[in-house]
Amino acid sequence: MITATSTKTTTSSRGRALGAGWRAAAACGRVDPELFYPLDLDPVGPAVLAARRVCAHCPVLPECLGDVLASEDPARRWGVIGGTTPDERTARYARQRAAGLDATGAAA
Repeated sequence: MITATSTKTTTSSRGRALGAGWRAAAACGRVDPELFYPLDLDPVGPAVLAARRVCAHCPVLPECLGDVLASEDPARRWGVIGGTTPDERTARYARQRAAGLDATGAAA
């Protein structure tokens, strides 16, 4: 699901500069947003898998995940964003911090 805005220019996984406009290319912009906020966040449950199917075909998945990891309030993680559950984002964020990396995986 699309989250907070960013003014930093990024490059998509296909090599194009997107800036904050990457959201216009996001697959989630064409489906009901409720799909990404299921009550059951079981990583292999049907609700999460339905959201992941949309994310799996998204051309800007890396930008989405990087943006949410950089801007999400850890105390308010909710929903499937960038193909990940809140618990998965928490674990990924902790691994990156422990490795001295920023939210995009670059050296901090």
